[in-house]
Amino acid sequence: MLIWNIIFYASSIIMLLAACSLLFVKEPMHGAVYLTTSLLALAVIFYLLGAPFMAALQLILYVGAIMVLFVFFIMLSPENERFSIKVNKNVILPLILMVVMLIEAGIIIQPSIALVSSHNIEMISAKAVGSALFGHYKIAIEAISTLLLGALVAVIYLAANMKMTVDDTDASKEQI
Repeated sequence: MLIWNIIFYASSIIMLLAACSLLFVKEPMHGAVYLTTSLLALAVIFYLLGAPFMAALQLILYVGAIMVLFVFFIMLSPENERFSIKVNKNVILPLILMVVMLIEAGIIIQPSIALVSSHNIEMISAKAVGSALFGHYKIAIEAISTLLLGALVAVIYLAANMKMTVDDTDASKEQI
C-alpha cells in the first residue's frame, strides 16, 4: 500500500508542477509538452483510484489530442518564424495571493466536507459507455464529429492560404 501512496503523491506533484509550468512557458511546443505531462499524470491518478477505464479514456482522448496538436503545430508553422508569448511580470503576486486564499478556504471548508465512501460507487463498463454514447447521444456524437471535420478542413485551407501568401511575399522581396 505504501508504494501506491508514493506513486499517487508523485503523480500529483508532477501533475501540479506541469500544470503550473504550463502557465509560464514562452514556447507553444513546450506548453504542449507540459500539458501532455499533466494529462499523463492525471491518467495515472485515475488508475490508482480504481478507474482504469477513465485512465484509458484520458490517455486516448486527451493525450492523443495533444499529440495531434503537436503534429499540426509542426506541419503548419513556418520554419523561420519564432513564436513567443510575452509574460506579464505583474502576475506573480496575484498568483501567490490566490494560492494562499485557496489554502485558507480549504482549511475553513475542510471540517464541513462529508466524504463519500467508495463502496457505494458502481463501476461502469466500456460497453455501457459505448451504448450510452451511440444510443442516446448518437446525434450529439455525429454533430461533434462533423464540427471536428469542419475545423480540420478549415485549418488545412487556412494553412495553405498562409503558405501561398508567405511564398508570394518571398517572391516579391526577391524581385526588389
